[in-house]
Amino acid sequence: MKSGIARYLISLIFLTLIWWLASLLVRAIIPGPKSLVLSGPVKAFSTLIYHWDAIWPNFLRSAIRLIVSLLISVGIGAATGLVIGFEKPIDNLISPIIYIVYPIPKIVFLPVILILFGLGDLSRVIFIALVITFQIALSARDAAKNISSRWVTAVKSAGGNKLQIYRHVVIPATLPDILTSVRISIGLGIAALYLAEQSYTNQGLAHYINNSWKIFAYSDVFAGILAFAILGLGLYLIVDLLERLFCNWNYLK
Repeated sequence: MKSGIARYLISLIFLTLIWWLASLLVRAIIPGPKSLVLSGPVKAFSTLIYHWDAIWPNFLRSAIRLIVSLLISVGIGAATGLVIGFEKPIDNLISPIIYIVYPIPKIVFLPVILILFGLGDLSRVIFIALVITFQIALSARDAAKNISSRWVTAVKSAGGNKLQIYRHVVIPATLPDILTSVRISIGLGIAALYLAEQSYTNQGLAHYINNSWKIFAYSDVFAGILAFAILGLGLYLIVDLLERLFCNWNYLK
């Protein structure tokens, strides 16, 4: 536990140092008001603290949108991916459809989603879930396809039915890969969240950042970026905790 905290602190110090040096370099190379665009870490962190009352409602709104989208995506994507990967006839039928649809940039569907479902949170959750679900489904499918047939045979020989095979073989064998895809999806989800909050919304971290850009409040911009980083880090730590709880065999020495 202590070693993990120490690693995070060292990483934070290292990134802060690089950020500080980059801000000094920009000020040295680009004189004038433009040099203020890249705020230093001290200014950004102090702005985050002093303006937290204004940032907090936007942080909470963005967090709710992202977490709900992740839960929906994991539920739909993991279940669909496991069935596709483990059931070969379904894989032969569905996988070509996924290969055709997956490369399409999901941002092109955002206007359609906004028109169909309105300008509220629902449309943004649907868009983020649309971006994330394919990633999780493909990871779950590939993990299910790599399950050793010996494990399935062992459960069948003990009288296990299809449901028990999924419960005792498929889900435990694929859960680490699914959680890894969830980690990747957190980054994708935050990017999709930023795009979804770009317009037609009056709350969210992207809304806060964009408003700060408009009034040239650069330290507030980076305070919003730090808030996004805190949101992502918190979700990463939650996924790590879930992996330690439900995949503890990965941590046996």
